This record gives sequence, C-alpha cells and structure tokens, in this order.
Amino acid sequence: MAENIRYRFASQGDSPAWEYYVDCHPRRTIAHRWEWWSILANSFGVKPRYAVAECGNKLVGVLPTVLMSSILFGRYMISMPWLDYGGPLADNDDIACKLIEFAVSQAEREKCKFVELRAVRQVAPGLVNKDQKYAFWLDLKSGEENVWKSIDGKAKNQVRKAAKSGLVVQFGGIELLDEFYRIFSCNMRDLGTPVWPKKLYSEQFHYFKNDIEIGLVKLGDLPVAAAILLHYKDCSIVPSASSYRKYRNLNPNNLLYWEIIRHCIMRGSATFDFGRSSLNAGTYNFKKQWVNNPIQQIWQYKLLTIDSLPELDPSNPKFRLAINIWKHLPLFVANKFGPMIVTKLP
Repeated sequence: MAENIRYRFASQGDSPAWEYYVDCHPRRTIAHRWEWWSILANSFGVKPRYAVAECGNKLVGVLPTVLMSSILFGRYMISMPWLDYGGPLADNDDIACKLIEFAVSQAEREKCKFVELRAVRQVAPGLVNKDQKYAFWLDLKSGEENVWKSIDGKAKNQVRKAAKSGLVVQFGGIELLDEFYRIFSCNMRDLGTPVWPKKLYSEQFHYFKNDIEIGLVKLGDLPVAAAILLHYKDCSIVPSASSYRKYRNLNPNNLLYWEIIRHCIMRGSATFDFGRSSLNAGTYNFKKQWVNNPIQQIWQYKLLTIDSLPELDPSNPKFRLAINIWKHLPLFVANKFGPMIVTKLP
C-alpha cells in the first residue's frame, strides 16, 4: 500500500475528510481538529501547513503544523502552537514517520530552524526528545462521588473553604469573555508573561460554538477567577485559567476546578484534562492534588539549522530581567504589546 500513498499539504476543501479521519482515530486529540487552521491563522497571523497522506481518495494519515516566524527566533514549524498536543495521526507508524518527513522537507524549504511536535501519541525514531512536561488526566467515568474520593484531602478542604467563603461558580458563553480576559490578562502580567490575544478566545467561540464554555468564580457580584473549558468528544480540557492574586486566600481555583469537573461529569465527559505542566512547577504541584499519576509527555524535535533545543522556559535565568520588568507594566501596556510578542514565540 505504501507505494500508492501520496503526501501533500491540505487545502480548505479537505476539511470534511480531515474531520472524519480525526474523529475516528483512536489517538485523536483536540489539537488535531481542523478548526485550529482558522483560529490560529486569524489570531496569531501564522500560516497553517496541514499535511495529509492519502491512498486513492481516502485519507490514511494527517499532521497539522503551523509555520511561525519572529525577528528574534527566525522561522520554525510547530504542531501545534498554544495547544498541548500535536504530531501525526496515521493508520500505521510508517505513514506517521513519512508524514513527519514530508513536513520536515517543507520546513527545510521554508528555511526553518526546527520542527516541534508536541506530546506525540506515536513517537517517531530519529528525532530529539524532550520529556520534562506532564499531562494530568482525571478519569470521570466512575462518577462524582468516586472522583471526589480520589482527590487529595488538602484539595478537598480548600474546595470546602472556598464554598464557605461565599464563592460561587457560574457557567456561560462568550458573554463572559470580557470578565475572563480581564482576570487572565491581569494574572499573566503579574507573572511577568505576555498575554495571549483576546482574539484567540473569541475565534474559538466562533468556530467551536457548542464545544466551549467559560467558568466564572464570583464573590457576590465580583468576578475573582475564570477558566476556558473546551470539549471534544468525551474529553474536556481547561487550556487557560486564572484568578486575582488578592483573593487566592479564598481558594477560588480549587472551587473552580471542582465545579468544572462536576460540570463535565454531568455533561457525560469520560476524561478531564488539566493541561500540561513542567515537572515540579507550581501548576504541577497544584494538579497533582487532583491527579496523583501524571503522564510524562514526549515532545519531539527535528533540528535543522541549530544544534540544541530552544529553551524559552520562564525559569531560564536569561529571562529573569524581562520577567521582572513585565510584572511592573501598566496592564493596558502589557495587554497591548503582550499578544505581539507571545504569538511570535516557539
């Protein structure tokens, strides 16, 4: 069959076949959804390069990638930016590897420095691996009572404390986006990190419609924490969540996540994905209270014009000065320039 397989880049006309193939694949992730083509192109200004393998008129493999570039870091190809996952989905390992080879050849023509495949489900030989990130997947199939019992005692006490403090959680749609982004952008500034563009989230509401929600924690009429919640098939994930620092003593994040978990169980989700974290980071320790057995994720790289992996971790001492400066910027300044910076970073 391999001799009859053609590898090429997809066009918009391939979207129905792509969506059908991804929906049926056992290793599918939300990062493989076709809609990210438009979401990332419209909000990041990047160039999608979606590769397909086809046998006759049937797809036998897909690999979503995005071509990115910046003045500081040059050109590079990622599968997939902003998201936790990427890499090929294919009928077999041979097709998956050839899809990667095809994407790498395009990256070479585009004079990219490297290709990055995030949290691949089919690990390809001959690539450089990074394994410092972990995923936290909570099994929801046993029901609310058993899920509650599985959570660390400290986390449960913090949920109770938050509820006793008068915090409540509401769920809604795009009408809550302004409140979410106000909290999220403030927290990102306080962390010294450029914020993602608001358009990234509004585009998701446009393209995902019934598969996206916002959870908002309120103290009376005052919003204090919020999260974006995405659904795909029987899996739900929170890609972005934040709270105001001045209310952290009330544990709004714990209540937010518990109510999101309950919400997902009632929806019928089988898995809740807390998102990735680096080993022993603050978010890693928070999530480990909810999921005691995090799963190591493999990110794979093909280095083209560089000799070592890109290191853009905020814990890198080289970025300490920039982070400290960013923390003290007025919020409107950080919100104006943050998206210009972060959408150009690997």
